[in-house]
Amino acid sequence: MDKKSFQLLEFLARDARLSFNALARLVGLSPPAVAERVRRLEENGVLLGYRVEVERGKIGLPITAFLRLSCSGAKFQAVQRLATELPEVLECHHITGDTCFLIKLAAPSVASLEGLIERFREHGEAESSVVLSTVIEQKPVMEAARNAL
Repeated sequence: MDKKSFQLLEFLARDARLSFNALARLVGLSPPAVAERVRRLEENGVLLGYRVEVERGKIGLPITAFLRLSCSGAKFQAVQRLATELPEVLECHHITGDTCFLIKLAAPSVASLEGLIERFREHGEAESSVVLSTVIEQKPVMEAARNAL
């Protein structure tokens, strides 16, 4: 990936709504060249998508929690399927260590969160933590990537 493509990713990470014309001005390329580079970044799986950030509390999901789930290998597929099916699951990571999965949940109430945790407890031992406040969420990775180069 060259410097111009990296710059495109940095600008898109800050504002995914930028037009090709605006991006072209920012990186010093023509709009067709920018469109082609963005298309290639998408096709190569570098640029995975564009998203909207939503304040969960304002749409009825004020509770965020993390669930650490330990389970046997035979339960992995069932956990993955449940995580995929439940809309309250924001993220699900298969991780190393004593815990098998780290799952991020959004819930409308404590009672609802309890029900979600119980659904996962059917597959293993669960330990949960409720988020009191969030310092950083969905931080763009471009600065870390620049430092890694």
